[in-house]
Amino acid sequence: MRKTIFIPALITALMAVSCATTQKIDYSQISVAQEGGYQFRQITSEEQTVWGPRVSTTNGKLQWHTGSVFDISDDGQKIVYVAATPGAEVGNVYVRATAGGRSSIQRTFGISASGPGFSPDGNSITFSGTFPGQTKSNICVINTNEGSAIQHLTESQSGIATTPVFSSDGQRIFYTRGIPSTTTVGATPVTVWSFSIWSMDRNTSVTTQYIEGSSPEFVPGEKLLFTKSNPTTGNGEIWMLDLKSGQETLILRDNERGFSTPKISPDGMSLLCTGANSSGKEANLDIFQVDIDGTNFKQITFHPGTDASPAWAPDAKSIYFISQRGTPKGSYNIWSIGLIN
Repeated sequence: MRKTIFIPALITALMAVSCATTQKIDYSQISVAQEGGYQFRQITSEEQTVWGPRVSTTNGKLQWHTGSVFDISDDGQKIVYVAATPGAEVGNVYVRATAGGRSSIQRTFGISASGPGFSPDGNSITFSGTFPGQTKSNICVINTNEGSAIQHLTESQSGIATTPVFSSDGQRIFYTRGIPSTTTVGATPVTVWSFSIWSMDRNTSVTTQYIEGSSPEFVPGEKLLFTKSNPTTGNGEIWMLDLKSGQETLILRDNERGFSTPKISPDGMSLLCTGANSSGKEANLDIFQVDIDGTNFKQITFHPGTDASPAWAPDAKSIYFISQRGTPKGSYNIWSIGLIN
């Protein structure tokens, strides 16, 4: 029997938040009425258990892991993701063609991996990895096509390192670093995590800390999109950081729901993100699009199951995302749809 495997609990401390309710979901639907103009195509195989974001409800709040769970190569030919064989509890990195078929190439073995992403030339993959016997995750790099050597880039840093992404020249890797601190509430110890965005230069190994936030997305022109929690509402927001000037710009905020995991379009004019859909029905995660200046906000998916972690095709005519649709029990798969102008 196929089962859904989620990102490990250690990494789910990176959460976006929104108001939530509960509902009974018919996951078997491939599409719903509001998605009538879209043609859906399933990319991953039912033979694998594809890892998706952990989504939970705590005290009436919908919470989810903010990092991307897969990536598309810049030439649009390959997809990298994390999956497990039936019965396995450790997810490994796999590569397959976006054109379809059941063939995939396993690139890691016996390591708990998450958040893989391609280098601009497609020859390398970065991911967050936790090795057997360890409790912290590190940023790693492997060759896309061959060999088993894994570079450990952040092993000397404390805390956890997740959600890596390459700069457009492939020389830096931006990532989220989480640092725990423990306080005592009454007689109960409570662990609180703080998250900030860092980079590592692959040539010099120099690390740089930038700003509080998570799930960075490099934007050509030395900018970063990222997710930040609103200190008042707790909801996730989409911001942009100018790496040269240090200026922060708010892109997307809603006092009633959260957003996360921004992905810049190939022309740099708009972005996709994951967000809570709470308008007209019970809350769940869907895919949204907004222009880089915060205008022309629109919802793309409407399925009652989870739709998350969007990614653009290189021609921007279609998008990819992970979804629970099309399976009886809500197992995750990667899907694509063509956008409607």
